[in-house]
Amino acid sequence: MAPEAGEADLVIRGGTIVDGTGSPPFVGDIAVKGDKITAVGESLAVSAGQEYDARGLLVAPGWIDPHTHFDAQWSWDPYLSPSTAAGVTTCVMGNCGIGFAPCQADRREFLAYLVEAVEDIPGAVIAEGLKYDFETFEEYMDSIERKELACDVAVMIGHSAVRAWVMGKRASLSDKPGGAKKNPVLPGEIEAMAGLVRDAVAAGAVGFSTSRLLIHRDPQGTLTPGALASNEEVMAISRAIAEGGGGVFEMSSDFASYDDVAYSKLDPVKVWEYQRAEQAWMVDIARECGDKVAFTFNVIPALQAGQDIVDAVNSAGGVAKGQIFARIQGFLQKFGSRMHPFVVSRAFRKAALDCKRTGADLLARLRDPKVREEVIAEARAFYSAPPPGLEQMLMVFLPWSDLYLWTPGYEPTREESIAGVAERGGREPVEAAYDFLLGGGTLWKPQVGLYAGGNLDPTYRLLQHPDVIPGFADAGAHGTIIQDAAAATHSLTFWARDRARGPRLPVELLVRKQTLDVAELFGLVDRGVLAPGKKADINIIDMDKLRIHEPYLIDDMPCGQQRWTQDVDGYRLTLVSGRAIFEHGKPTGALPGRLVRNPRRDAGAWRGVAPQVAGPLEAAALPAGEAAADAAAAERALDGAESKGASAMARILRSTVEAEEAGRAGATGPQPTLRGAASQRSRL
Repeated sequence: MAPEAGEADLVIRGGTIVDGTGSPPFVGDIAVKGDKITAVGESLAVSAGQEYDARGLLVAPGWIDPHTHFDAQWSWDPYLSPSTAAGVTTCVMGNCGIGFAPCQADRREFLAYLVEAVEDIPGAVIAEGLKYDFETFEEYMDSIERKELACDVAVMIGHSAVRAWVMGKRASLSDKPGGAKKNPVLPGEIEAMAGLVRDAVAAGAVGFSTSRLLIHRDPQGTLTPGALASNEEVMAISRAIAEGGGGVFEMSSDFASYDDVAYSKLDPVKVWEYQRAEQAWMVDIARECGDKVAFTFNVIPALQAGQDIVDAVNSAGGVAKGQIFARIQGFLQKFGSRMHPFVVSRAFRKAALDCKRTGADLLARLRDPKVREEVIAEARAFYSAPPPGLEQMLMVFLPWSDLYLWTPGYEPTREESIAGVAERGGREPVEAAYDFLLGGGTLWKPQVGLYAGGNLDPTYRLLQHPDVIPGFADAGAHGTIIQDAAAATHSLTFWARDRARGPRLPVELLVRKQTLDVAELFGLVDRGVLAPGKKADINIIDMDKLRIHEPYLIDDMPCGQQRWTQDVDGYRLTLVSGRAIFEHGKPTGALPGRLVRNPRRDAGAWRGVAPQVAGPLEAAALPAGEAAADAAAAERALDGAESKGASAMARILRSTVEAEEAGRAGATGPQPTLRGAASQRSRL
């Protein structure tokens, strides 16, 4: 029933409502009082202190981003930029097994540099920007709860931090080659980790996350803690989620990590056996715990295996959602960014470092005909005959037909590649790339294998699957090489409106997948749909003017660190809890966002075990030949970096730049294993 006159604070009139349920759009009104929607319908007989004319505009729930890495950024950036400017009203943090709590004071550096290695968030930025007024996970959530933010945030507890808290320096031993047999996690340690997870969920964590990816490694090249965790460990943790009241088990997986093996040397039979084993333990948990444990993981690296597991878990009475890229993840490249085809040139690196030191204009230096000739010649020589050990790195920039001019649809044609530009101009691709970048352009290189067909037809098919949601935008991470925080906006501009090379998708389907479907997965039952009693998180959008702009670089992070960002146009109004946080693309200054604690949590299950299960930070008992094993791990990390993966690629490029800067400064002394290996192999 519609509220009587005077009961609403705001009425949105005459908008085209896409309510999040998947139902067709309809024209109607929405009444808001306080932080809740009180009525939705045609021509509501409601008066209010404010009315908003939404005729001709699309009205939808605020976007819920299931895969972000704002685990530190919330501490210095209340807008979690650029997400909230692109209509995101709830962010889920703590993905990929990465996070900063629980964490004893003497282990902060370990987790910070793990985050740097995996998510490309510089350790110096974390040290400068994150206020460490917490140790336990419960204290971390309390710290977030005290912070005023533009949007709501929910958080998962990560495997890496859980292992480090319980196991100290033993956290990664079982994730080294053959480590599961040589250095198994002890039953008591598994019990302690499960206790931490149970308490975190009971206190408000929306779930637990882990990484089972061969590209996610620490600065020394070792897989992230828990990457090779046994079935006993992950099942104990799954049961702990259920004991805490229920939540999500999030996993980043390539469905190939049966051991720490280079991608190029994986045994297909062992990979198949591993995929079957992964499916088996998740199905067992589904049968045991039902919908109290909801699984979500990426289905792109091993598409069929991922889909099979999703279907098997759901058929067993559980809940599973596959996550995919709404737009293909790719590396952004520009003169002035960390990654572009000319970082392989010593002449370029010399010019860049000189300009950085003196404040000179890099583009002006690169316009010098002599500099241009030298840089192009060195790049040409590198790509014609790469130094030994770096052959696979060609895949980061080549073939030239896969290196594209940035386009707002992220579905470029060959004509929009550097190869196409070169052919039309009758010149070499290396020259075409140099001159395009010199003109201020941005290049985009899709990750290897994700755009193999030269179109987004596979993504189109996956987006129609009822148990697939858009995710893995990685907002807050990989800021030096990617920027996909506006992926939800891309769903509307591209998939609903602009796609020209294939069929489009209904706007109501796309809205549901990034609102209600995500809310239901994480148990956030108070949001995700425009209906009476639901939270007033609302986007009002001018679909005719909705536009994603070309990404650009800014230096706004702590310590003046650089990152990519991206602007959007077309959001007339974004509400969080009934309060406008952005109007016509400008922040209003209102910060109504808060920590969202797990609505399913069972506070009575909390035992406060953290102090009792904290392991000592003692030197691990390393087996003989560990130094050689570390060197081999570095090589496997390089193999992964050169073939796929944003985090690993950023790590290698960062190590190359740091080695160059250290050399120019006359620095001496040993480097960490991975960085040393990268420097030795690159011979740049």
